[in-house]
Amino acid sequence: MFTGNISNGSNVNQLRQFLAQAENISANDFQTILSDAIDVFNFCQPLNTPGSTQGLIYGNIQSGKTAVILAFIAHAIDNGMQNFIVFTSDLNDLYEQTLQRIQQAMNSAVVYNKSNFNVGSGIGLTVPLIFVASKNSTVLRRLDSALQNSRRINSTFAIIDDEADQASLNTNINVLRPPSGVNQGIVRLRSRLTSYAFIQTTATPQALVLQDVNNLFRPNFVVVTTPGHNYTGGNIFFGNNNFMNSNYIRIVPDIDVDLLRQNNTIPQTVAQSLYLFFAGAAALRLAGNDKNYTYLLHTSLRQQDHAIASQSVGNFVNQLLNEFATNSLSQQTQQGLLNAYADLQRTFQNLQSLPSIVQEIRRLIASTTVAEINARTGGGVEPNPIRKHTIYIGATKIGRGVTVKNLLITYYGRDAQHPQMDTVLQHARMYGYRQSDLAAIRIFIPEVLAQRFYDIHQADNKLRELCRNTHAAIPVLPLNTGIRPSRANVLNRNTVELGAYIAGSEYFPSTPYSTPADLGNQTTDLDNLLAPYAIQQIYNVTIDFMLQILNFKFGVPSSSGAWEDQLIRLAVQDLRNDLQHYNNSANLVIVNRAANIFKARSRGYRQIGSIMPGGVGNPPFGINPNSPAIFLFRLTGQAHHPSTNPGGWHGVPFWVPNVRFPNGNYVFAANYST
Repeated sequence: MFTGNISNGSNVNQLRQFLAQAENISANDFQTILSDAIDVFNFCQPLNTPGSTQGLIYGNIQSGKTAVILAFIAHAIDNGMQNFIVFTSDLNDLYEQTLQRIQQAMNSAVVYNKSNFNVGSGIGLTVPLIFVASKNSTVLRRLDSALQNSRRINSTFAIIDDEADQASLNTNINVLRPPSGVNQGIVRLRSRLTSYAFIQTTATPQALVLQDVNNLFRPNFVVVTTPGHNYTGGNIFFGNNNFMNSNYIRIVPDIDVDLLRQNNTIPQTVAQSLYLFFAGAAALRLAGNDKNYTYLLHTSLRQQDHAIASQSVGNFVNQLLNEFATNSLSQQTQQGLLNAYADLQRTFQNLQSLPSIVQEIRRLIASTTVAEINARTGGGVEPNPIRKHTIYIGATKIGRGVTVKNLLITYYGRDAQHPQMDTVLQHARMYGYRQSDLAAIRIFIPEVLAQRFYDIHQADNKLRELCRNTHAAIPVLPLNTGIRPSRANVLNRNTVELGAYIAGSEYFPSTPYSTPADLGNQTTDLDNLLAPYAIQQIYNVTIDFMLQILNFKFGVPSSSGAWEDQLIRLAVQDLRNDLQHYNNSANLVIVNRAANIFKARSRGYRQIGSIMPGGVGNPPFGINPNSPAIFLFRLTGQAHHPSTNPGGWHGVPFWVPNVRFPNGNYVFAANYST
């Protein structure tokens, strides 16, 4: 760990001024950004010291992770680091966006783009250099070649992998092929360096924390960033699942999407979302927020559906334009605008009159464009829309790294058959710094997908809190049933279990510690801790007390079965953090203090086959099935002569726990290599 002495050097002060002028970042928000950046820097490899470390900047969707990257670079330069590599998207628009921000913000450094990695011999070793490379095999080879010929190869580098869970991971991990091209290129480049810090950034680290323990892409430390005060994210939109009373969520019947596919007239809820878009944009402009606003319609992944939706929405907008131009609003339009006005009254503090909003719509509705964005059209999201209203229709080009500027209305009509947690989060383009527009923001969404966003937001919050408290890459992820953490081709199928611990199921160590050398004083300590509890009685205890018990060692590592001491503790810790559902409450039952349980013949006399006695009911002993529970067995540890019972132990008593996870619609994914 390296601790920088300079926290407000010239580069940091220059960046503070730049972000205030260019992006309106307040002094308080910049101080938060800088604090996160300093935390990252303090974990880095010390300057000119052989070795490496790898860490993660865990941000929120569209929360300004690039600002943290810039602050990290500025602080590092102020503290003597001169060599930086930034890996970013291979999509040219996103690459250029990142390159330009670095060039604008880092005036004391020489910045090399992907077409020019020629490190001139005339540049001294004390001049800061930043190489900005896209995640492309050819580009990485050019950069590798340039570094090999550089005098800086033995200096300390900071490598920043933006959106590190995209493209960088080995997609061939489960097949007998060489590593995928980008992964191979990054590994090769890292192998050239003798001293470096590899810093990953993402808002969706599920694939990263589930990498194997010795994998070069599994972070050794995590810094969870804090978004600025104007950030609107999952806590605003999906903080609870009472969607019918939400200010921002509007539930859409599933049938609406089918109607859109089958004919050229848009469903009523799509029409209502468009009325609300035009009315909300007008209300914001009248309130002084004169921006070019956007609307986003996700129909499905099929380009044919995009074309149908684009034509239908275009026809609807043209009809509205004609009605306003001739001052002859139809009954449907009048009612739609009345409904939109009533909706806006829920969130605007001083909403202008309906006639003034209608007049503002009439004035600017002609400045509307409908854009189909997918591979077929080649269209994409404009970084700075030039019309007052832009309506985007599509799906495949809307995702990671794409900012939909001034987005007011998002209409979701599609859902993945096998959703991935990281993908669903990355599609949350309505997240971002939108506080000034929040009164007009709405999300039209089927209830099943709204629930999915809520569930994933809750799971992400749990992971975020664990990482924030420990600075560690937690290898256990809570997931709702039916949701995968990430794409399967980057997770080692030999070590990652997507359903490691399942709601309503019980787990115990099939190969417990049982030798005197392993146990030490553990049995006596547990005897004293559990002395107040009678056998086969249900006790209400805290999950904290349950964790106190689980802090002892019980299962021999790498044994067969799902039990791993650390992973069980992490999963139970997640339940502890979920005060809303479990309120730090658990059940405890001492099942037996003199259990004659031996290794099972069916397991080759190597493991316990089962531990819970018959006839205790389901759930056992009548415990609360909606709370976590721990059942404890004190085995006599009796040793037998191998000829009579080869399933004996080592002649000393020991405790074995059996943990039951509460009922619910969730699983825990885990990587057992950790």
